[in-house]
Amino acid sequence: METAIKEKEVLRFLGYRGAPADARISSLTSELIDLFSANIVPKSVYGVWDCQIDSSTAAFGGMTVKSRSLACHLADCRSAVLLAATLGTEADALLRRLSVQDMEKAVVAQGVCAAMIEAYCDSIEGEIFEKTEFRGLYPTTRFSPGYGDFDISHQKDILKILNCSRIGLALTDGYMLIPTKSITAVIGFSQGKRQVTGKCDSCAVKDCEAREAV
Repeated sequence: METAIKEKEVLRFLGYRGAPADARISSLTSELIDLFSANIVPKSVYGVWDCQIDSSTAAFGGMTVKSRSLACHLADCRSAVLLAATLGTEADALLRRLSVQDMEKAVVAQGVCAAMIEAYCDSIEGEIFEKTEFRGLYPTTRFSPGYGDFDISHQKDILKILNCSRIGLALTDGYMLIPTKSITAVIGFSQGKRQVTGKCDSCAVKDCEAREAV
Protein backbone atom coordinates (compact mmCIF):
# COMPACT_ATOMS: atom_id res chain seq x y z
CA MET A 1 0.00 0.00 0.00
CA GLU A 2 1.43 3.37 -1.03
CA THR A 3 1.46 5.90 1.81
CA ALA A 4 1.52 9.56 0.83
CA ILE A 5 3.45 11.76 3.25
CA LYS A 6 2.51 15.45 3.33
CA GLU A 7 5.20 18.05 4.00
CA LYS A 8 2.88 20.05 6.26
CA GLU A 9 2.40 16.97 8.46
CA VAL A 10 6.16 16.48 8.74
CA LEU A 11 6.54 20.13 9.74
CA ARG A 12 3.79 19.75 12.35
CA PHE A 13 5.73 16.93 13.98
CA LEU A 14 8.82 19.11 13.87
CA GLY A 15 6.96 21.74 15.91
CA TYR A 16 6.14 24.30 13.20
CA ARG A 17 2.40 24.36 14.03
CA GLY A 18 1.37 25.81 10.69
CA ALA A 19 4.36 28.13 10.26
CA PRO A 20 6.25 27.85 6.94
CA ALA A 21 9.68 26.22 6.84
CA ASP A 22 12.70 27.90 5.32
CA ALA A 23 14.09 26.68 1.99
CA ARG A 24 16.70 24.44 3.64
CA ILE A 25 14.22 22.54 5.82
CA SER A 26 11.70 22.32 2.99
CA SER A 27 14.35 20.83 0.71
CA LEU A 28 15.48 18.34 3.35
CA THR A 29 11.88 17.35 4.04
CA SER A 30 11.24 16.64 0.36
CA GLU A 31 14.49 14.67 0.06
CA LEU A 32 13.77 12.55 3.11
CA ILE A 33 10.14 11.91 2.18
CA ASP A 34 11.45 10.46 -1.09
CA LEU A 35 14.10 8.41 0.74
CA PHE A 36 11.74 6.83 3.24
CA SER A 37 8.93 6.35 0.73
CA ALA A 38 11.30 4.41 -1.54
CA ASN A 39 12.77 2.21 1.19
CA ILE A 40 10.07 1.59 3.80
CA VAL A 41 7.18 -0.87 3.52
CA PRO A 42 4.86 -0.44 6.54
CA LYS A 43 3.00 -3.43 7.96
CA SER A 44 -0.10 -3.72 10.10
CA VAL A 45 -2.51 -6.11 11.75
CA TYR A 46 -5.91 -5.50 13.31
CA GLY A 47 -8.93 -7.25 14.74
CA VAL A 48 -12.54 -6.40 15.54
CA TRP A 49 -14.35 -7.26 18.78
CA ASP A 50 -17.54 -6.43 20.63
CA CYS A 51 -16.84 -4.11 23.55
CA GLN A 52 -18.44 -3.41 26.90
CA ILE A 53 -17.99 0.04 28.41
CA ASP A 54 -18.87 1.57 31.76
CA SER A 55 -17.73 4.79 33.41
CA SER A 56 -14.21 3.58 34.20
CA THR A 57 -13.67 0.27 32.38
CA ALA A 58 -13.46 -0.89 28.78
CA ALA A 59 -13.44 -4.57 27.81
CA PHE A 60 -12.77 -5.99 24.33
CA GLY A 61 -10.70 -8.70 22.68
CA GLY A 62 -10.20 -10.57 25.95
CA MET A 63 -8.61 -7.59 27.69
CA THR A 64 -10.12 -5.39 30.40
CA VAL A 65 -8.77 -1.87 30.81
CA LYS A 66 -9.42 0.25 33.86
CA SER A 67 -9.22 3.73 32.36
CA ARG A 68 -11.68 6.59 32.58
CA SER A 69 -10.00 8.22 29.57
CA LEU A 70 -10.49 5.18 27.35
CA ALA A 71 -14.00 4.51 28.69
CA CYS A 72 -14.96 8.11 27.90
CA HIS A 73 -13.41 7.84 24.44
CA LEU A 74 -15.39 4.66 23.72
CA ALA A 75 -18.64 5.79 25.34
CA ASP A 76 -21.68 4.36 23.47
CA CYS A 77 -19.44 2.16 21.29
CA ARG A 78 -20.56 -1.42 20.72
CA SER A 79 -17.50 -2.64 18.82
CA ALA A 80 -13.81 -1.85 18.86
CA VAL A 81 -10.85 -2.36 16.57
CA LEU A 82 -7.38 -3.08 17.91
CA LEU A 83 -4.73 -1.90 15.47
CA ALA A 84 -0.96 -2.30 15.39
CA ALA A 85 1.25 -0.81 12.69
CA THR A 86 4.98 -0.43 12.14
CA LEU A 87 7.45 1.08 9.69
CA GLY A 88 9.71 -1.86 10.45
CA THR A 89 13.39 -2.27 11.28
CA GLU A 90 14.37 -0.59 8.01
CA ALA A 91 13.14 2.77 9.30
CA ASP A 92 15.12 2.43 12.51
CA ALA A 93 18.24 1.49 10.52
CA LEU A 94 17.86 4.55 8.27
CA LEU A 95 17.42 6.81 11.29
CA ARG A 96 20.54 5.40 12.93
CA ARG A 97 22.55 5.90 9.75
CA LEU A 98 21.39 9.50 9.39
CA SER A 99 22.15 10.26 13.05
CA VAL A 100 25.78 9.34 12.37
CA GLN A 101 26.04 11.10 9.00
CA ASP A 102 24.01 14.30 9.46
CA MET A 103 22.15 15.26 12.63
CA GLU A 104 20.06 17.91 10.87
CA LYS A 105 18.77 15.28 8.46
CA ALA A 106 18.23 12.89 11.35
CA VAL A 107 15.97 15.38 13.13
CA VAL A 108 13.89 16.00 10.00
CA ALA A 109 13.77 12.24 9.38
CA GLN A 110 12.12 11.78 12.77
CA GLY A 111 9.31 14.06 11.60
CA VAL A 112 9.08 12.19 8.29
CA CYS A 113 8.70 8.87 10.11
CA ALA A 114 6.07 10.26 12.46
CA ALA A 115 4.07 11.60 9.51
CA MET A 116 4.55 8.35 7.59
CA ILE A 117 3.22 6.05 10.33
CA GLU A 118 0.25 8.37 10.90
CA ALA A 119 -0.56 8.49 7.17
CA TYR A 120 -0.27 4.72 6.97
CA CYS A 121 -2.63 4.23 9.91
CA ASP A 122 -5.08 6.65 8.29
CA SER A 123 -5.03 4.51 5.14
CA ILE A 124 -5.62 1.31 7.14
CA GLU A 125 -8.51 3.00 8.94
CA GLY A 126 -9.98 3.83 5.54
CA GLU A 127 -9.95 0.12 4.67
CA ILE A 128 -11.55 -0.79 7.99
CA PHE A 129 -14.29 1.83 7.68
CA GLU A 130 -15.33 0.42 4.30
CA LYS A 131 -16.12 -3.00 5.76
CA THR A 132 -19.77 -4.01 5.64
CA GLU A 133 -20.15 -4.40 9.41
CA PHE A 134 -19.22 -0.75 9.96
CA ARG A 135 -21.55 0.84 7.44
CA GLY A 136 -23.82 3.35 9.14
CA LEU A 137 -21.59 3.49 12.22
CA TYR A 138 -19.34 6.30 13.37
CA PRO A 139 -15.69 5.75 14.32
CA THR A 140 -13.75 7.40 17.10
CA THR A 141 -10.23 8.63 16.52
CA ARG A 142 -7.34 6.33 17.42
CA PHE A 143 -6.59 6.06 21.14
CA SER A 144 -3.28 4.53 22.19
CA PRO A 145 -1.81 3.16 25.42
CA GLY A 146 -0.15 6.07 27.20
CA TYR A 147 -2.97 8.52 26.43
CA GLY A 148 -4.66 9.83 29.59
CA ASP A 149 -4.85 7.03 32.16
CA PHE A 150 -4.78 4.25 29.53
CA ASP A 151 -1.71 2.57 30.99
CA ILE A 152 1.14 1.93 28.57
CA SER A 153 1.54 -1.59 29.96
CA HIS A 154 -1.51 -2.55 27.89
CA GLN A 155 0.79 -2.53 24.87
CA LYS A 156 1.65 -6.07 25.98
CA ASP A 157 -2.00 -7.16 25.84
CA ILE A 158 -2.52 -5.70 22.38
CA LEU A 159 0.61 -7.33 20.96
CA LYS A 160 -0.45 -10.70 22.37
CA ILE A 161 -4.05 -10.48 21.16
CA LEU A 162 -3.03 -9.45 17.64
CA ASN A 163 -0.03 -11.82 17.50
CA CYS A 164 2.14 -8.89 16.46
CA SER A 165 5.27 -11.00 16.07
CA ARG A 166 3.98 -11.72 12.55
CA ILE A 167 4.71 -8.10 11.60
CA GLY A 168 7.96 -8.00 13.56
CA LEU A 169 6.59 -5.96 16.46
CA ALA A 170 7.90 -6.47 20.01
CA LEU A 171 8.26 -4.62 23.33
CA THR A 172 11.02 -3.45 25.62
CA ASP A 173 10.82 -4.17 29.34
CA GLY A 174 9.37 -0.67 29.71
CA TYR A 175 6.56 -1.43 27.22
CA MET A 176 8.04 0.68 24.43
CA LEU A 177 7.48 -0.64 20.92
CA ILE A 178 10.25 -2.14 18.81
CA PRO A 179 10.77 -1.08 16.01
CA THR A 180 10.44 2.43 17.41
CA LYS A 181 8.31 3.83 14.59
CA SER A 182 5.25 1.79 15.49
CA ILE A 183 1.77 2.40 16.84
CA THR A 184 -0.88 0.44 18.70
CA ALA A 185 -4.36 1.89 19.10
CA VAL A 186 -8.02 1.30 19.83
CA ILE A 187 -10.82 2.62 17.58
CA GLY A 188 -14.45 2.44 18.68
CA PHE A 189 -17.62 2.39 16.58
CA SER A 190 -20.93 3.82 17.72
CA GLN A 191 -24.33 4.48 16.19
CA GLY A 192 -24.20 8.17 17.06
CA LYS A 193 -21.88 10.75 15.52
CA ARG A 194 -19.05 11.84 17.81
CA GLN A 195 -18.14 15.46 18.51
CA VAL A 196 -14.40 15.05 17.84
CA THR A 197 -13.13 17.26 15.03
CA GLY A 198 -9.41 16.45 15.00
CA LYS A 199 -6.92 13.75 15.90
CA CYS A 200 -5.58 15.73 18.86
CA ASP A 201 -8.91 16.69 20.45
CA SER A 202 -9.10 13.66 22.74
CA CYS A 203 -5.45 13.68 23.81
CA ALA A 204 -4.64 14.89 27.34
CA VAL A 205 -1.18 16.21 26.36
CA LYS A 206 -2.14 19.80 25.62
CA ASP A 207 1.41 21.17 25.25
CA CYS A 208 2.60 18.58 22.71
CA GLU A 209 4.71 20.16 19.93
CA ALA A 210 2.99 17.93 17.37
CA ARG A 211 -0.51 19.10 18.34
CA GLU A 212 -2.53 20.18 15.34
CA ALA A 213 -2.77 23.93 14.98
CA VAL A 214 -6.21 25.39 15.73
